[in-house]
Amino acid sequence: MNYKMKIAGLMLGWLFLFQAMIYAQDVKKEGQTGMTYLAISLGARGNAMGDATVASVRGIQGIFYNQAVLADIKGFAMVANQVDYLVDTKVYGIGVVYGLGRLGTVGIDLVSMDYGHIEGTRRVDRSIDSRGYVLTGNIGVAEYAVGLSYAYRFSDRVALGGKIKLAHENLGSAEYVSHSEVDTETGGYNNIYKTKNWSLTHAGFDFGGIYYSGFKSLAFAFAFQNFSTDMKYYFEEFQMPFIVRMGFSMDIADLFMENHEHWNLNVAVDVLHPNDNYERVYTGAELVLLNKFALRCGYKSNHDIESFSFGFGLNIEYAGFKGRFDYGYSKMKWFEDVNRISFNFDL
Repeated sequence: MNYKMKIAGLMLGWLFLFQAMIYAQDVKKEGQTGMTYLAISLGARGNAMGDATVASVRGIQGIFYNQAVLADIKGFAMVANQVDYLVDTKVYGIGVVYGLGRLGTVGIDLVSMDYGHIEGTRRVDRSIDSRGYVLTGNIGVAEYAVGLSYAYRFSDRVALGGKIKLAHENLGSAEYVSHSEVDTETGGYNNIYKTKNWSLTHAGFDFGGIYYSGFKSLAFAFAFQNFSTDMKYYFEEFQMPFIVRMGFSMDIADLFMENHEHWNLNVAVDVLHPNDNYERVYTGAELVLLNKFALRCGYKSNHDIESFSFGFGLNIEYAGFKGRFDYGYSKMKWFEDVNRISFNFDL
C-alpha cells in the first residue's frame, strides 16, 4: 500500500505545485493571437472532463488534442464533432485516420468556424442616409483549417505524433482610408477609400507525445498546439493561439483493486501555458460502467468564462462496428452555456 500512497502523493503534489504557479501570475497576455477558433475544444468527452485531455485522450479524438495517441489505432476511424459555441456561432471538427501497422498512423482533419449571418455596413454622408451608414449585406466571414497528422509508436511505452495545418481566414471585404485629398471648393480634406479583401492563409504545427509509465495505467503526456510564425493584417501582427500542455491520467481504481473489469474511474490533470492568457490547470474525472456507459465531470481553473463541465458517453458495438456517442456541457460566465456532441467510429 505504501507505493500507492507515494504515487497518489506525487500526483497531488504536482497539481498543487502548478496551481501555486498559476496564482503567482499577475500579468495577463491579451490581444496577441488571431484565428482563436483553433483553441476551442472540439471533443465532447474531453470537454466534459474539463478539457484535461493531453494524457487522457484516446482514439481518433487525439487528432485534435495529442496526435501521439493516434499510434494505437489499428485500422480505420472517423470522428465528427459539433460545438454550439458563444453568441450563436458553431464550430465543427471532422477527421479520418488510418493505421499503417509498423509504418505508423496517418490522418486528415478539418476544423471550421461558422459565424452565421453578419451584416456589413459602409459609412456614408448623412445626406444619403440619416444614420451615417448603409447596409451592404452578409460579410461572408469564413474560417477553417485543414490538418495532416502522423503518429508513430517507438516502444510499448512511448509514442510521438504531429500535425501540419493550413488555416484560412476570410473576414470579408471592407473599405479603409488610403489617403486624404484637399477639397478645392471647401479647402478641407476628403478621405479617399479603397476596398480590400481581408483574408490570409497560414501554416501551423502541432506536436505531442505520451509516455505510459508501466505503473498500472499511469500515463504522462505533453503537447504543443498551434505553433506558427507571425501573420499580418495591414499593420497588425499576430500568431495562432499557441498552447503548451502537459499532464497525466490514470484509472485510479488500479490503486485499490486488482480486478475491476466492470468499472473504471479515470482521472486527468492538464497544466496549460497559453501565449495570450494566464496559465491554467484543468482537471477531470470519468466513471465508466461495463465499458458501455460513462459519466464525466471537470473543472477549469483560472479561465475567464468557463468553469464546471459535465457529460456522458455511450459505446456501441455491433457486427464488428464500434462507435461512441458523447455529450458535453460547459457552464459559461456572461454567455449562454455551451453544448458539444461527438460521434466516433472504428472499423
